[in-house]
Amino acid sequence: MAIIKVIKSSSVKSIKAQFNKEFACSIRIYHGVKMADDAMKISDLSKTDNAGGELEIGPKSRVENVERYFQETFGIKVQISNADDSKLAVNSMTLNQAGKA
Repeated sequence: MAIIKVIKSSSVKSIKAQFNKEFACSIRIYHGVKMADDAMKISDLSKTDNAGGELEIGPKSRVENVERYFQETFGIKVQISNADDSKLAVNSMTLNQAGKA
C-alpha cells in the first residue's frame, strides 16, 4: 500500500511525481476549469479549511474513488490519466490499469 502525502504545502508538481512513481499513471489537478500550474500549492487550490493529510491508496484503488477523495477532502478536482497523460482513465479502472492504458 502506497502512501501519497498531500499536505497544505504540497505542490502540484510533487503530487504528480508521487503518482507517477508509485503507480506509473498521471494525475491532472485543476484550478477551476483549467489545469493547475505545477508550482501551485494545495492550500492555493483547496476549497476546504482542512487541506492536508495522507492518502493511503494502492495499485488496486479505483480511479473514481481517488478522484472523489480529492474532491470531498480538499475540494479539488483531479482526473487520473495514463502514464504519458495522453488520455483519461476510465473510472472503473484501478490505478495499476490506468498506468498501462
